[in-house]
Amino acid sequence: MKSPLNLLTALTIGLAGFAVSAHATEQHGGTSRTLAVKPFTDGTWATLLRSGPRPAAYMFTTTYCSACPAVFQEIRDAPRKRKVHPELMVILMDADASHAHRHASHFKGMTQLYVFEGHEPAIRSTIDPTWRNITPYVVLIDRLGHIQRVVGSPTPASLRQWLE
Repeated sequence: MKSPLNLLTALTIGLAGFAVSAHATEQHGGTSRTLAVKPFTDGTWATLLRSGPRPAAYMFTTTYCSACPAVFQEIRDAPRKRKVHPELMVILMDADASHAHRHASHFKGMTQLYVFEGHEPAIRSTIDPTWRNITPYVVLIDRLGHIQRVVGSPTPASLRQWLE
């Protein structure tokens, strides 16, 4: 028989993990907030390109992408030496809204979390018809609206160009 202390500890840890996965709380601009998960449909990309925030980074990822959190961290940390505060968007291609927050902890510092809602190949083709569904797929948009598309990690030069 397990001791009551071990059971209580396990229950506490389990409940803490559940609480973390139920709500993604992010730090942005010195305040703490809970991110609402937004749908990313076949019309979202055109809207973001037309009137989205600048500068901004969009990381398209999957729940099983092992390289994506490290690449996100590189992008997140790039503006720290500059006085630029880009928006950092994460778009999960394979999770629904009810499960998206389970993966939010891998992307600390994101300013918005999206999930694909609709037919994934059709949505992907609105972003880049030549994209072969390899993640991480990163789109950097600078303050003037110039776009850089990268599969994998952006180079230091591309990050500098994005932030100028």
